[in-house]
Amino acid sequence: METAAHLHVHQLSRTVQRATGPAQLSVLLIENEQARCMVYLQGAHVASFTPNGQADLLFMSPYSTYEKGKPFRGGIPICFPWFGKHPKRDDLFLHGLVRTKPWELREAIDIADGSTKLVLSTEDDEYTRSIWPHRFSLQLTITVAASLRLELQVTNTDEQSFSFEEAFHTYFRIGSLQDCSITGLDGCTVVDRSDGNREYSQDGSVVVGGEFVRIFEQAGPVVALHDPVLGRSIRMEQENLKQVFVWNPGDEKAKQNPEVLDAWKDFLCVEQVNSGKAAVVLEKGRTHQSTLVVSSLPYAI
Repeated sequence: METAAHLHVHQLSRTVQRATGPAQLSVLLIENEQARCMVYLQGAHVASFTPNGQADLLFMSPYSTYEKGKPFRGGIPICFPWFGKHPKRDDLFLHGLVRTKPWELREAIDIADGSTKLVLSTEDDEYTRSIWPHRFSLQLTITVAASLRLELQVTNTDEQSFSFEEAFHTYFRIGSLQDCSITGLDGCTVVDRSDGNREYSQDGSVVVGGEFVRIFEQAGPVVALHDPVLGRSIRMEQENLKQVFVWNPGDEKAKQNPEVLDAWKDFLCVEQVNSGKAAVVLEKGRTHQSTLVVSSLPYAI
């Protein structure tokens, strides 16, 4: 995580600093007794999470650009109201409208148990309504402790119901792509997007050797990424998220992406998603909450 010594810093609480990062982007630096974390206000984008005594669980590409209004490569992008490509317009960024939008910090609270809570929010504006004609309010609550807890609340402030897709598009740092495996997806229906949307049923652990673009339907509440090289198992607990998307571009596709290149070997995306037939229909005035909790344990499988 970038240190405060390299940034212009303003202390918000005992454990939270607000700083100016690359391209004059505002960033929150959290350091408490249990972990360190970095969050960009653009996109409410968690860029780093490091439990005490451990290596960073998240991956940020060394080739990522940092510009206002452009997405970052890595960390945990928040996807809303679409996941992947826009259904009609190829000129729009992947994964929706809010990961390039500035969010507001509503609260920064030091909790008595040693954890830290941040509350960030954003809402529709003239630009978002020109693309997606609905009024909405989003709130992301981030709790930094030995685990990282993200709670995303979507509120329909429109006069009619709407349907949306959402995701925590998490990039995990790994030691070796070929040696990692994922458990908790056994029995899921899999759609292989790199093979003409071929469907099959997952049998046992998921192993990724190269290019991998697959969505696992009706995923259970707990998934784990096992990494023998880094000696850890990353546990993901999800609520109200029905799919898990596992992605790595592989060598050939990575060469075509200037923000990935040879770094494809250093990450694996394991994403908690509601998309397609799992999209959420939200009535006016109602709120939908999805939750992801990420923690790290010694390697075990």
